[in-house]
Amino acid sequence: MSDEREASKKRTDPTSQLARGELVHAEVKPLDLSGIPSVIVGIIAWAVAFVVVLIFRDELKEDGLEWWLWVTVAGFGLGLIGLWYCRRRWAAIQAGHRPEHED
Repeated sequence: MSDEREASKKRTDPTSQLARGELVHAEVKPLDLSGIPSVIVGIIAWAVAFVVVLIFRDELKEDGLEWWLWVTVAGFGLGLIGLWYCRRRWAAIQAGHRPEHED
């Protein structure tokens, strides 16, 4: 009977179960360690946005929103910087100079 009372008082939230060792985390590796494909998709998206904004440039200028064109240029440029960084990081990982994941 006292076992039933103790069991009913036991916290069942995931944090408590994890602390008691009842739950374990699965070792799941990330799908893409390099990040390069994700950055390339972002660069392409910014390039497409640039073309779309360029098409509507006159309307945006009338509404005082011509600065949107420069936002797309900045996104594209920052994407190129990100691509450079990801390639450099991936080369370092492949060469064994960096761990694949950092805690």
